[in-house]
Amino acid sequence: MSDIVEDSARGVFFLFTGNALQVVVLAVYSIVVARLLGANGFGLYSLSFVIPSILAGFVDLGVSQSITRFSAKLKSEGKNQLAANVLKAGFIFELMVGAAMSVVCFIFSNTFATYILKRPEIGLLIKLASPLILLQTVSTAMNSAFIGLDKTQGSAVIMNTQAIVKTILAPILIVFGFGIFGAVAGHVMGQIIAVVAGSLILYKYYKGLGKSFNANFLVDLKTMLSYGFPLYLSALLGLILTQSQNIILAFFVSNVEIGNFSVAVNLSSIVNLLVFPLGALFATFSKVNPNSDELKKFFKLSVKYTALLVIPAAVIVATLSKDLVYTFYGRGFSLAPAFLSFYVLTFLYSGAGSIVLGYLLLGVGETRIIFKSAIVNLLIFLPLASLLTMVYGVLGLIVASLVSGGISLAYSLHLTIKKTKIEIDYNSSIRICFASLLSTIPVFAFLYVSPFSSLFNLAISGSLFLSAYLTIIPFVGAITKTDLEILVQVFSKLRVVWPLIKPVFAYEAKLISAYNWK
Repeated sequence: MSDIVEDSARGVFFLFTGNALQVVVLAVYSIVVARLLGANGFGLYSLSFVIPSILAGFVDLGVSQSITRFSAKLKSEGKNQLAANVLKAGFIFELMVGAAMSVVCFIFSNTFATYILKRPEIGLLIKLASPLILLQTVSTAMNSAFIGLDKTQGSAVIMNTQAIVKTILAPILIVFGFGIFGAVAGHVMGQIIAVVAGSLILYKYYKGLGKSFNANFLVDLKTMLSYGFPLYLSALLGLILTQSQNIILAFFVSNVEIGNFSVAVNLSSIVNLLVFPLGALFATFSKVNPNSDELKKFFKLSVKYTALLVIPAAVIVATLSKDLVYTFYGRGFSLAPAFLSFYVLTFLYSGAGSIVLGYLLLGVGETRIIFKSAIVNLLIFLPLASLLTMVYGVLGLIVASLVSGGISLAYSLHLTIKKTKIEIDYNSSIRICFASLLSTIPVFAFLYVSPFSSLFNLAISGSLFLSAYLTIIPFVGAITKTDLEILVQVFSKLRVVWPLIKPVFAYEAKLISAYNWK
């Protein structure tokens, strides 16, 4: 069990550090672009990527997930050459379908802008963004390969290259008079350079697997599709769910409101910073016997430790939403704080396994449960979101998403428990929520009397919340001595971060000893 946890932690660490740097860079990018374009321009900029994102979702057919699944499985079994076959077949397929769909987007961009987004003026922007379909398809496949091969540092390179390049280029192009056109062009150029860099790194790892033998493209592709197609259908439903939000917004609200909502989504990346690296769990679950007690224990711990990080992060972001928006984006985005406070509530579902459950189902091959859950989510969301958005605007859309997401999670949990007999430590999740809420008390008390600017409020409130949370979680039993021993065993192997977090664990150990939690 300890080896599995340590291997998973290594993958999570590289994804976390890479994603952390990307989030910082993209935060700068988003802030600069939003301030330069204004709420109206930033709304149009956000809409420019809706059609390419929709079309990109149609081309994968579950192959990227298959790349992770089979490369991890075959490599762990010592079948490196078969893993090379999987990578080769997967990338040939992704290149073909990605290129074809980019051409379709380029040709029909004006039609999409006029009839789907109700904004014919952005047809040229969609045309400019059309290469993103091919670039995103290849980038996703490369990230899947890096995770499957336990080379997650490659994913970090792709993420940060793309972020840094577009953060440099897009503002320059805007300042030189290209406006929204320059922002979209900078985004595309960043993706191009990132894909080139990622390709060079992946090719090195691919050569290290040894020359593929007896490769049959159609046979390999058929195997990947048989596993991945239910995932594709699930992802397609998820894509429809996500992009239908943008289409519903395009129909019922203004560009200014869309710009404010985009700001709220961007700031939610503070919480996503903790969520994204957990993709390494997919490869880990793929290596564990699906019928073993080891899998059940690993899942239970994964849910708890995810909740320990994600729930307090969501709570403090919701609490400080006004100061976050005003500090980074300015008071021109006055609607964004309310949107952000409601939007991050979806992360509270992590205590019920919302984040980890998908990786478990992917790893053990139960992709049909993911598909059924996606259907439930979509069937509830579409009518509810249309009605609530028409009446209440963006807040109505967010509420519809929370309701449909909660019901679909309950449904998928029910099916998964019947199939795998997994358990969730709801008692710990409740304790974590309670500790997070209690930790906001000193924050609200400070903000009530604070004469400081939003920036100082963030710094002081964040410190108060973190101090209170670390003190309260042992007191309420959200973290125990056993938990601490596991976490120390895992993080002590990560030499870069261990000196930074060792004092935190020492503090928790003293409190646990004082509270006598075992």
